[in-house]
Amino acid sequence: MTRVEGRGAGLTRFRIDTGLSGLPDLEPAAFDPSAGAAGSRARLLSVETDGRWRRRYVAAEPAASGATGLAALLPVYWPAGRSWPDPAYDPAGWPIPGLSPAEVTPDRCLLVGGVYDRRTALHLPGDGTLARDGLREVARIAVESGRCLVFPFVYARARRILDAATGGRVRWGVLEHEACFRDVLRTDGTRARVRGVLRRDRRIIERAATTASVVPWQDASPRTAGLIAEHNLRMGQFDDPEFVRMRYTQWADCAGVRVIVFDARAGSRHGVLTALVWRDSLELHEIGLPPSGDPARLALYLDLIFHRPHAYAREHGLNTIRAGTAARTPKASRGAAFEPLHGGVLDPESTKWLAHGPDPRSTE
Repeated sequence: MTRVEGRGAGLTRFRIDTGLSGLPDLEPAAFDPSAGAAGSRARLLSVETDGRWRRRYVAAEPAASGATGLAALLPVYWPAGRSWPDPAYDPAGWPIPGLSPAEVTPDRCLLVGGVYDRRTALHLPGDGTLARDGLREVARIAVESGRCLVFPFVYARARRILDAATGGRVRWGVLEHEACFRDVLRTDGTRARVRGVLRRDRRIIERAATTASVVPWQDASPRTAGLIAEHNLRMGQFDDPEFVRMRYTQWADCAGVRVIVFDARAGSRHGVLTALVWRDSLELHEIGLPPSGDPARLALYLDLIFHRPHAYAREHGLNTIRAGTAARTPKASRGAAFEPLHGGVLDPESTKWLAHGPDPRSTE
């Protein structure tokens, strides 16, 4: 399906497709790197096999003469069944003031951007008209099926674009805060307080005599998946070693992504941490630690979460470490910055207004 939108000589053609493989790559200016590997084309392709979600892609074909890539790309998703495949994407559980659960049942929501990884990219350039027209196409898909628009786990850049395109009508809540270590390659900018914490860490690690290696996912210890699944179960998350293997096999098949495992030992204790290498960043994913609370376990935790990843990043010229959303206090004390991830809902009436109404810059 193709529609033509825009004004004047430079018209934008919007295509609506069920698969990404038939669409060209994005123009570099349209790619949103905010979500890291989670927003990449390879990742979007890899999750198309999940039958729990239905999907469409709203793609803006280039209007400029000679351009070959897409000017914008907006994936949209809705549950295939009557329940949410992942509770994290159920807006009824988000901290949005005044939101009624009856507004956001699975049959009434169209999710924009992504439904995996709890990080979402919106591949829109800084062109306000193009963003507005693309979101209007998305709103039309929602209205045709009696749904409202939902924006899960978006970064500040995407929120600004959405607020501008909808006249500020999206209701927002902060879902999580992602930790990030920036300028890892710099060694002269660490604050004195952070240096003191890191020195204490190193003493704990040295007393436990930890050893560690870094291996590709395919060469990881057979115990890796079990350690991660057991750790997640202790944290109250359903998991299974087979699910762990499926997750990282899927990631390893993503072009441009390398999956590695930090494997650390302290005496009889064994811990692991999975991570992705994408562009100039290291993305820490899941840890697997033994259940005991002895000093060896603490040493493994500190070595895996902070010290080994930083050493690996510096050795391989990676300037940014994404460190996930858990354990905010220990990450902050070691120099992490935090970025909020927002969840937003555009109610049914506002979704209809966006699909068929006036210019969203108007407050009428």
